[in-house]
This record gives sequence, structure tokens and C-alpha cells, in this order.
Amino acid sequence: MPSPYRPESRGDPYDTSMENLRKAFASKRYHPPRPWRSPEEALMIRRYALQWHTCRDPRRPPARAWAKQLGVSHVWLLKLGRKFETDPGEVQRLQAYGDPTIEQLRRAMEYTRQMRERGELRSRCRRVPPAIPPAMEQFVRERFAQGWSKSRLARELCLDRKMVKRILQNV
Repeated sequence: MPSPYRPESRGDPYDTSMENLRKAFASKRYHPPRPWRSPEEALMIRRYALQWHTCRDPRRPPARAWAKQLGVSHVWLLKLGRKFETDPGEVQRLQAYGDPTIEQLRRAMEYTRQMRERGELRSRCRRVPPAIPPAMEQFVRERFAQGWSKSRLARELCLDRKMVKRILQNV
């Protein structure tokens, strides 16, 4: 289907996308996304990833098992391993902390939990299945009437934005 716009008024799609991104980042409404975990826990995970990467034991656990215990994706664990191979400065910086301990990881995870409760981190909510109970629909309508935005409803109640829109169609 041909474009309804004149050719001289159309820009390259990539250039247009980059211009839109520049506008978005320059907007006063823009804010960077919140992190998934505390800086302490992120450091501990990197230290454990380095320990896994440098382990030469033939009984070394596979990346999936190690990543599952750390609560991260095995793909990210492998990506960290590739970064360690190309950045010896990062390896030295992490090795300067010494070997990580379970107690240090536990403290870092506890700090992450506290930060998440205070709302400083992204929530780990799962999307609600399509069948929404009537009580939840009523709750969404009440909060919307109190002034909550659709985005806030979706974020704080762990709902899909399409689901919020469907619930609010009858309001």
C-alpha cells in the first residue's frame, strides 16, 4: 500500500525513530527505568558469575543451574562470561573483593527485598491471566475514579494495559 504522504515529506524510518528517541529523552517527563535489584546484589551476582566462569573443576555446574540459584538468566550469565574474557580490568576489580560468601549474598538479597518494598526497584509481578474476578474489576474502576492513570493501574496491580483498558471500557 503506498504511503499517503508525499515522498519529499517522508523521512527515513531510522532517522525518524532516532529523532523521536532524542525528543523522548529530552522531555521533562522522561525518567530512567528503575533497576531490578540493589547495587550490592548486582555486585554479588557478578562475583559469583566470575567464580563460575573461572572454575576449572570438571564437575562445574552448568550455566542454567548456576544462574537459577543466583536468580538470573543463564543467557546473562554467559554474557558476563564473555565480558570477563574481553575486559581483564573488570576481572581484577571483582577479584579484589575476594571470594563471595553465601552470607554476603543473603545480606544483599535482603537489602534488595527492602528496597523493593520501599518502591525503589522494579516489581517482580507476573501478569494476571485473562480471567479477572469481578472484585478486581470493581477495584480497578474505584482506583481509576480516584484518579489513578491506566499506566499506574497496570503497573501497581500487575495487570496488562489491554486488560485495564477492557475493564474501563464500561466506565
